[in-house]
Amino acid sequence: MKKLLALVLAAVMAFSMVACGGGSNADTTPDGPVTIDFWHSMGGATGELVDEIVKEFNASQDEVIVNCIYQGDYNAAGAKLQAALSGSGESAPHVAQIEITRVGFYAEEGLLVDLKPYDEADDTFDVADMYDGVMDFSWYDGKLVSLPNGRSCPVMYYNVDALKAAGFETAPATWEDLRNASKAVTKDGAKGYGISLGDSWYYLAMMLTAGGQVYNDAGNGIGFAGEAGEKPLQLWLDMLADNSAFIPEGEDYASNSALRNAFMAGQCNIIMQSSAQYRGLADNSDFEVGVAYIPKLTNYAAIPGGSNIVAFEGKSEAEVEATWKFMKYLCSGDVAGKFAAGTGYLPTSDAALNSAVYQDKLAQYPYLDIAVGQLEYFVEMPFDPTYVEVKDNVVGRQVQECIINGKTPADAVATMETETAAFYK
Repeated sequence: MKKLLALVLAAVMAFSMVACGGGSNADTTPDGPVTIDFWHSMGGATGELVDEIVKEFNASQDEVIVNCIYQGDYNAAGAKLQAALSGSGESAPHVAQIEITRVGFYAEEGLLVDLKPYDEADDTFDVADMYDGVMDFSWYDGKLVSLPNGRSCPVMYYNVDALKAAGFETAPATWEDLRNASKAVTKDGAKGYGISLGDSWYYLAMMLTAGGQVYNDAGNGIGFAGEAGEKPLQLWLDMLADNSAFIPEGEDYASNSALRNAFMAGQCNIIMQSSAQYRGLADNSDFEVGVAYIPKLTNYAAIPGGSNIVAFEGKSEAEVEATWKFMKYLCSGDVAGKFAAGTGYLPTSDAALNSAVYQDKLAQYPYLDIAVGQLEYFVEMPFDPTYVEVKDNVVGRQVQECIINGKTPADAVATMETETAAFYK
């Protein structure tokens, strides 16, 4: 079937190239390679790894040249994409890495290439090999609009040495364990649990373990109105009241980097951060850094994060075909394994997990396996253009109003419910 589809697709592409006169945005010659632009949001050492992977792709074949362009973090890159896509969209890249909750916006606007025909026609790659838990942001209205790239989830990091000294041989598995361990290690100027206020992601992770869900079944409001939403806030307030919790001082109260620095400096002994932060924390701490699931009240759950790669409409068939070749390369087992091993992001397939480079890294950093195990508990997330605003400007703001400014958990969650529902009236 795939070979038949390949022939059909090739015929369509040939017709399109005649009709369109080849690539409108690519620097190409009739017999030369197709040049495409790739925008990404990976800075620092991760950005260097992305550059290396792109160079290896360019050197591996002579049909496609990829220009690799860093565009800042997800917010900065998102603003640039919006500007590039306005009007004719000619300045937009061929392929871009975007934060997963933003995929729905571009999909709803009809800006993304349906990759399904390319996948079906390709005997060398199959999206069915990807883990189910990483594909929630890839399908929209029956179309394959993105591929998983850097997937992560919140995990709990803890100072193994400090907990052992306090009599805890294992990581806190429940909220009660978290409270007890935090109290026990609060001494000598150090606190127990460092509260993450820089992203509502961590509050939502706790909420999920209290039996709530992100959106309601109707998809028009939050699924944690009431106790599931209130209990994480009350837990944090109670821990602050008994002096076993920590928040970075001053204007850094909502800074994830400040919280990680405090953890590495021994100012707090337990934090919740992205699974992608493991190697950085482990390599820069003077103590053994343990990794565990987010502690549960009623059930384990994991909320996915990270990025996907998308291809934008408005390009020639030759350019789209070149883009597909690059996208499937990024998602191939060895390359995706290399990216996961070099960053701390999760492998997205068995091929990536079992790649030699990732297995070598797993032997060096055995706690990476904890994050991989959370794939089993990934929850389905809203594929909705408004979710970014709900997550950041509704939920995140009300969490801070409660923890920092004294709003009650009940009032904070009620406001979340009201403001979210207003988007769907």
